This record gives sequence, C-alpha cells and structure tokens, in this order.
Amino acid sequence: MACFVVDTSHVVVFWNEALARMTGVAAAEVLGTQDQWRAFYPAHRPVLADLVIDGALSPILEKFYGGKYRPSPHAPGGWEAEDFFPDFGQDGRWLAFSAAPIRNAEGQVVGCVETLQDITERRQAELEHRAAERRLTEIIAGSPVATFVVDAQCRVTHWNRACEALTGVSTQDMIGRRDIWRAFYAFETRRIVLAEMIVQGATAIEVDERYSGHARPSPLVAGAFEGRDFFPAFGKGGKHLHFMAAPLHDGAGKVVGAIETLLELAYEAPA
Repeated sequence: MACFVVDTSHVVVFWNEALARMTGVAAAEVLGTQDQWRAFYPAHRPVLADLVIDGALSPILEKFYGGKYRPSPHAPGGWEAEDFFPDFGQDGRWLAFSAAPIRNAEGQVVGCVETLQDITERRQAELEHRAAERRLTEIIAGSPVATFVVDAQCRVTHWNRACEALTGVSTQDMIGRRDIWRAFYAFETRRIVLAEMIVQGATAIEVDERYSGHARPSPLVAGAFEGRDFFPAFGKGGKHLHFMAAPLHDGAGKVVGAIETLLELAYEAPA
C-alpha cells in the first residue's frame, strides 16, 4: 500500500517504495521537506495529511475536495477521499486515499499517515456500467414495443413510452413499484405478472397453470416464456396481447431481473 508520513511541522518523515512507484517521486526527493504536494499537484497546495495535521474541518476540506471526502469510519479524526489526478500516467489516474492522525502514548497528535490506492480500473468499470445502463434505458425508451423491466425484488426499473400508451399508466407512476399487476388487471385482486414469475424462478408447469395453458417456454430465448391473454381494462372492449418475459443475468449468471414485452394482437389467436 502506497503511504507516507508527515510530522506536525508538515515535514515528510516516511515515503515508501510503493508510493515512489505510484508517483514517480523517490523518497530521497521529499524526505525532510514539506514538498509532498509535488508528487500529486502541479502547484503548491495542502494534501489530505496536511489538513488532518491542521485539524481542518469540513469547510476547508470542501474547498480542496468538494463532495469527494468523508470522515474515516476506522480512524477517529481521520478523513478519506477519492479524486482524479490528471498528471499521473498518460491519461491520469483515480486514487482513493485516507489520512489518519498518529498519536503518542498521551494521546497527542505527533504526525499523520496517508495511504493511497489506485482505483482507476474500478472507476472505469463504474463509468462503463453507467454508460451501459444509459444505453439500455435509451433502447427501451425508444422501442415501439411496450416494454418494462423489473429488478431482483420485482420493482419496476424501466417502463417505456409504448408501455405508457398501452396501459395508460405513466412511467413516473410505475418506477420503483412492485404492484405491477395494477397496470394490467385494474379490476382484479393481485395477480403475478410473467416477469415476476421469471425472477422468482417459476417452472414451466407453474407458468402454464397461471395462464391456463396460454403460456409456454420461448423457443427463441433460454429461460424465457411467452403467452397471450385478454386484458378487459384496455380500450373500449379490451385487448388481446402477446407477451414475452426473459431473465436478466449478472456476470455470474444469477438472475437479477426480467424484461417483458407486450404486443397487441389484431385478433384472438386460437388456443
């Protein structure tokens, strides 16, 4: 773990090899000086360890680490933060760092130790994940097919415009809700929808029983089911819909949600 120590005069008294490799600044260049900032910033400014030594409170921390810091849960009087350092490497690096006071036997602060960890890969993965979520949201929102998505707790996470038009229920009213059935079976007691059955691991027999023989495993998507049903609350005389629900998996293959699509049938398909 990359780390360094400063005393109460902000003089560097320890600078380990891991930090030298991370910053490109050798211990000999900073030991005995107050130049710790040179390893991290192009202009003079305090590092987190300096602020801990000075007993800085939130307003000062906010000035240097606006919205990127928090009290350390493990070290009383310490702080931790995450920030991007553009001068590290070719494209800059994200670092997670924490600074905690060092106390003597009498409890007096005699220095501060700061540790740093390169979290660039984690940050990039988070950004890629958020970008993938945005793409999924845009794909679903722009689809002309009525589509909704539920998570592992059967809460609605996506409800597109086509689904709004079909059901008459807005996205705002559905996001985060678990009573999905109300959008489809407004005049009945609670019913489980196909996407929920997928999340709950329903078998083909259970799905068949729920839809009275009008649902079956999908021949196109593994683990998916498709079926048809009559929805009397839709339109003046009700509508016959074809619907399909498929599982969504995490990287380990665990089901973490389901996506369901619905299409209006021009006529009632034969049983």
